[in-house]
Amino acid sequence: LRAVFGRDGVMAAWLADFCTAGRLGLAVLLVVLGMEAREPAQAVRRIALGLLVGWTADILDGALARWSSCPTRLSRWDFPLDMAMVTGSVVGLTAAGLLPLGLTIGYFAFGSLVLLRYPSKATAMAIACPAVFAPFVLASQWAADVFRWALLWAAGMLVWQWRRFEEVVLEFVDTFPGGHLKPLGTAWRRWRSLRQSTSAT
Repeated sequence: LRAVFGRDGVMAAWLADFCTAGRLGLAVLLVVLGMEAREPAQAVRRIALGLLVGWTADILDGALARWSSCPTRLSRWDFPLDMAMVTGSVVGLTAAGLLPLGLTIGYFAFGSLVLLRYPSKATAMAIACPAVFAPFVLASQWAADVFRWALLWAAGMLVWQWRRFEEVVLEFVDTFPGGHLKPLGTAWRRWRSLRQSTSAT
């Protein structure tokens, strides 16, 4: 890797920023794909595949940023661009007629009100959760092969990036409004420590 990116990791930082910025363009593309789809199955297939590309870029930009010794310029935009990508997929599915317009408007309105009342990243993650999975749930009905690819992709990414996935989940649990989920994070950390100490002996 050092032979490819250089010892200082400057190229890795640039690639991380490219993966981050690319998700803004992808958010717009997802809307266009939904608007131009000739049938629901085509829209679901294209949007779900586009999301797999986007989530892969999301994982890669984090991995590249952690590997690089140089700070990335767009790191603070990582989560907002994730949300832009998710929003683009919902708008695209709505434009294709796969989601009722009233449901989409209600979802965004309700989510905005909740976020204004409880402004935090954890709140945004909770609100976005149904939208994140909606394209793949629809793919299970309209594009079964894409749904199977998504399952394989998810399994592979969990194996490769399990530690990062664990960090994200624990961050969500720790920062959820009201601290109601913190006991779950505490219990998980205790179990993990016990497991690690047992395996070490």
